[in-house]
Amino acid sequence: MTALLGILGILIAAFVSPCSGFNVSQIPRNKRQYGSYRKRLGAYLQHAESIYREGYHTFKGGIYRMTTTDGERVMVPNKYLDELKAQPEEKISNKKALVLAAECRYTGIPVETTFLNHLVRADLTRNLARINPRLYDEVARSVKTELPQGKDWTPVVINERLLRIVAMVSGNAFLGPDLCRREEYLHASIRYAIDVFAAVRALKRWPKILRPVAQYLIPELGRITDHKKRAKAFFLPVIQERRARMKRGEEVHEDDMLQWMLLKSDSFNIHDDAELALQQLSLTLASIHSTTVTATQMIYDIVARPDIIPVLRQEIQSAVQEQGGVMNTQALFSMKVLDSVMRESQRMNPLSMARFSRYVEQPVTLTDGTRIPANVIIEAPFFAITRDPELYPNPEQFDPYRFSRLRSGLSHDPIGYKSPEQYQFVAVAKENLNFGFGRNACPGRFFAANEMKLILARLLLDYDIKMPEGRTERFENIVIAGGIVPDTKKEILIRRV
Repeated sequence: MTALLGILGILIAAFVSPCSGFNVSQIPRNKRQYGSYRKRLGAYLQHAESIYREGYHTFKGGIYRMTTTDGERVMVPNKYLDELKAQPEEKISNKKALVLAAECRYTGIPVETTFLNHLVRADLTRNLARINPRLYDEVARSVKTELPQGKDWTPVVINERLLRIVAMVSGNAFLGPDLCRREEYLHASIRYAIDVFAAVRALKRWPKILRPVAQYLIPELGRITDHKKRAKAFFLPVIQERRARMKRGEEVHEDDMLQWMLLKSDSFNIHDDAELALQQLSLTLASIHSTTVTATQMIYDIVARPDIIPVLRQEIQSAVQEQGGVMNTQALFSMKVLDSVMRESQRMNPLSMARFSRYVEQPVTLTDGTRIPANVIIEAPFFAITRDPELYPNPEQFDPYRFSRLRSGLSHDPIGYKSPEQYQFVAVAKENLNFGFGRNACPGRFFAANEMKLILARLLLDYDIKMPEGRTERFENIVIAGGIVPDTKKEILIRRV
């Protein structure tokens, strides 16, 4: 969420801890971030990437602070992350950092996610193997309906098509194959997140003291309310119909997140069907856009390296053939080069330059004596970590085989992981914060990886893809302060095989 925030934030000049006698002003700054707040913010807006890099190398192994569009931040090196992730939520809070970043007071984004997190871990992830055939059918159907079927090269704004494909495939898992294709659902699942992100950006342009008034001047906040009303109108009849069948003792055939919600909602003290409808809307916010952006980056990387397309296609064909022609979880797991391309693309194009955002509720003294005062937000300079040559040799080069070589033992492991499988796309580590770290790591990463592999596999089996005529270099990313996104308006050329 913080990767997509807006243009202006507020200076948090000094956070003083009354218990420790240590405050944030005693933490050093990056040399490019001295002077007035306006000057520091201007430098961040124009040179965020270089500021993160310089800070990482200047203070490598130590903490430092910097001014961002979302206020003052204390950057911590990854050597401290194991110790910090072990701190209780009451002391170092992931939730409060999210609440502040996402302006939950105004956007109404749910703060409590225990129910959804449980369902994703206990039901969605564990049942992936069972529902995968259904998801693959949805991928095949949606790819066919959303992409051109001709044999001639056709320009396609791939991000726009992916957004609908991902919404349908995700929706298949969330509420079944019939409802996921309804335009009411697709509109809500796509537009809700767009308006939430736009509302957050708009709020960040206002000083905190004025935001209670500014909220009435931001049209996206009104649209968020409308999305919630429409979501209730869409989901409530479905929920009530399923409940009625369950009450009558009829056999339930649905095997999706909505049904798992109905079966477990009482255990989590959720008795309001309207709340379940909003939980479904929250699922779309957490999954569809991030998956689409990540998959778009992967396709941009693949078309910029046409030499790897036949390698990937052959790997996919062999993996499916080994499973008797079935695209199951075993086939997906055996696609080591595809997994490597996905992780390398994510390394090169993280969603944000900083991750591991935590609000420090109480002063912290680390084992080496380093002190972090209360009432600050800490983050890890993740983008700079991904460009560290000690961790990733030739870090500026996109190497599609980087992680497949590491997993197979063909390359020296510069990090020294206990298992080479920690170089999988879904693996979580201090050096790979794309999915978070510790107890707050993204529980949906296995579903997201599964979904992206299914989509990429079907795309590469059915289509030739390439850059527009006359272009060979990869499309440049758009850097919005500390956020990194692809240029979603770019076209690639595509034709049916």
